[in-house]
Amino acid sequence: MVSPLDQMPDMPSQMGVGSGIDTNKMVKDLVQAERAPTEQRLARREEELQEKISALGQARGAIDEFQQSIQGLSDPGAYSGIDAESSNPEVVGISAGEEARPGQYEVEVEQRARTQRLATATGVFEDSSDAVGVGRLTVVAGSGQEQVVEIGEEQSSLLGIRDAINQQTEGLRASIVDDGGGPRLAIATEATGEENAIAQIRAEEAPLEGEPEAPGLGVLQFNAQDAQGQPLPGAFEEIRPANDASVVIDGMRVTRAENRIEGAIEGVTLDIQEEGRARINIQEQTGLAEENVQRLVEAYNQVRGAVNQLTAYDPDTQQAGPLQGDATIRNVESRLGRALTEPVPALEGQPLQAIGDLGVRTNRDGSVELDSESFQQATSQHPELVTRLMTDPEHGVMTRLEDVIDYAVGGDSVLQMRTDGLESRLDRIADDYERLDRRMERREDQLRSQFSRMDSRVAELNQTSDFLKERLAVMNQDD
Repeated sequence: MVSPLDQMPDMPSQMGVGSGIDTNKMVKDLVQAERAPTEQRLARREEELQEKISALGQARGAIDEFQQSIQGLSDPGAYSGIDAESSNPEVVGISAGEEARPGQYEVEVEQRARTQRLATATGVFEDSSDAVGVGRLTVVAGSGQEQVVEIGEEQSSLLGIRDAINQQTEGLRASIVDDGGGPRLAIATEATGEENAIAQIRAEEAPLEGEPEAPGLGVLQFNAQDAQGQPLPGAFEEIRPANDASVVIDGMRVTRAENRIEGAIEGVTLDIQEEGRARINIQEQTGLAEENVQRLVEAYNQVRGAVNQLTAYDPDTQQAGPLQGDATIRNVESRLGRALTEPVPALEGQPLQAIGDLGVRTNRDGSVELDSESFQQATSQHPELVTRLMTDPEHGVMTRLEDVIDYAVGGDSVLQMRTDGLESRLDRIADDYERLDRRMERREDQLRSQFSRMDSRVAELNQTSDFLKERLAVMNQDD
């Protein structure tokens, strides 16, 4: 016998079919509603971190630009330059260092320093490949320095001797010249001046087998003497004697072995070009110190303004900069200000101790400005203190600023560490998103399971109701 329940149709297996409700949309809406608060919180935090990282990059860029702008200001020459000028640079050129003192000098160049040149006499040798001799040649310079040239059988010709001299000596250059009367061995000094000239060439001869006609190395002696002090014969002649440079500066004669004269005038180098006269004028550069301090003031204001934009609060728009309240950037900003304005310990008790004594004033907004009149008064009275204040190697203004720049943007800098920390937090937010995705997937599965059971139950009830209605209708018809 078939039961009435056995005659019921199969239950629906698809969500929403039994109840008529769009349960798919309902599940998605519920999941999204549950997801939204956490997702919005993560998105806001992600945006804040990205803004901070971008702002830190801008701060680093501003400090890098500041570093470029003040490059060279730690050099004492940036505050006490010297101008040096020659009235006749074709006769004598000039350069001056920081220690040079203002003044005018009359310079007369009597002669330039020259190199020496020796050559063997014409007709001594017939062919450059003919044997000369073996042994050693000792070349003595005007300074007394000796150089020994060993001549073996392979170097016994004029060509070989030339090569041996070039290979075994310093400051000498040997060559062979044929003037039509036969080859001549020439030796030139590379350095100018009498102390670098060849004063003597002595020969120590050894037998040369198979060459009885060879003249021997004695033929290459120059200014040599025997044990009794008598001159020995030799083929070398002095073609061009060496000279020291000779100049007269304000009536005082100065000689040097080279054409670059240093120390004759304190802090000044003279480059001798040719014989003649010239007037040398040395004077301090005017306005150089003020120009460079003003350059520092402008660069400082620029970096401070850039940092202020990142940390400021606008009461009109009620908007705060991305780095407002950031302890790291506040620390860097404070260090920059102290580095610029604090006194220099090495100048304690001196009339100039801090940059404020030069006329650099701090405004209410933290920017600075230079009072030209005060600066000129300070530099005219204490020019040497200005240089020390700015460039003292321990605690000068520029030394301190460079230390702060290195602290802020150098290797392992504080701004880089702060950026790394924010990027690490940003990575953790990405992990939070992944965890949220997994949690919402589980929640969606849970809701779908619940709605599926509900839908099945509703469908079952609906079908039971329809079945009962049909049976009641049949029963009424039988009555």
